Amino acid sequence: MRESIFAIFMILGMASLCCAQNVSTSKYQYEMVRLDSSLDAKANPKLVKFVDKKKSKLDKNMNVVIGRTDMAMVNFKPASPLSNFLTDLLLENGPQKVEPAAVCDFAMLNFGGIRAQLPEGNVTVGNIYALSPFDNYLVLIDVKGSELRKALMKFTDKFSAPMAGIKMVYRNGRPVKILIGGEPLSDTKTYRMITLNFIAEGGDNLLRDVHYERVVNSNVIFRDFLLEEIQKMTREGKVIHCELDDRVVIEPVF
Repeated sequence: MRESIFAIFMILGMASLCCAQNVSTSKYQYEMVRLDSSLDAKANPKLVKFVDKKKSKLDKNMNVVIGRTDMAMVNFKPASPLSNFLTDLLLENGPQKVEPAAVCDFAMLNFGGIRAQLPEGNVTVGNIYALSPFDNYLVLIDVKGSELRKALMKFTDKFSAPMAGIKMVYRNGRPVKILIGGEPLSDTKTYRMITLNFIAEGGDNLLRDVHYERVVNSNVIFRDFLLEEIQKMTREGKVIHCELDDRVVIEPVF
């Protein structure tokens, strides 16, 4: 990272514009600078001091321990300990962050948004930033069952989303049973879900072309939500733990 910062300053320093009073006689002078570690030898001492000071402060903040796991929290499709933990936490404690006293039927994230795994042992602020580097916001959505079915029936055992509150049963790669709160998905019922604005706006094509009855946006960043909830767990003497369960069932291929 430091090399890139130095490279930017070197480019700015080497590129100059020589302008005469007459615009038509202006001259441009530039030089290509290779962005690699060779720039370290030319680094400005003042810039080195500035960058190192910022990096030291950043490292100090990122290395703060906020919780613990009792197992390595790995992430994989169609369901994993880490994705189960994140969606369970979102479903249980996320709705009230958006709307007081709100309760949701299910939660949905996207596998592409889970960018890192959690090691066994200490969990730091930096771990959570690595896991969720994007500024995605919590969103509540009311959606008719018929619209939700359009999205979920496109899922396969290879293309799906981390969810809590929903059970998906796949046969030959396709959904054959969808349960929400233990009951079959009803086309006439309106369900409330909590998700991220990225997904609500069509990200990863999970809810693309789905019509919503109501949307409640928030200014709560998912990463900040995780930091707060994990710190709360630690104060209560809890560790991060989640197992695989039957929310996703892959039946034998026939």
